[in-house]
Amino acid sequence: MSNYEFGGRADIEKALDMLVNLDNVQNNAIVVLEIDEEIARLQTELDKIVADPSYVPDNDSLEVLSGYVERADDWNNNK
Repeated sequence: MSNYEFGGRADIEKALDMLVNLDNVQNNAIVVLEIDEEIARLQTELDKIVADPSYVPDNDSLEVLSGYVERADDWNNNK
């Protein structure tokens, strides 16, 4: 998503939803731990944006988030 524009809380919630769904179907313990770490990281970002709606994550976080949003869109389109 090279043209990604941060959609605020909705993007973080979309990414979290996708990761939780992925976590629920995953059987590999190491992968589950990695997903859980990402869920915790995104939850922290969500907490920040809830506290301050003008908050924007740093560029590294936005890059990762854009990938999750893209995967979430793909996930939802394939249902």
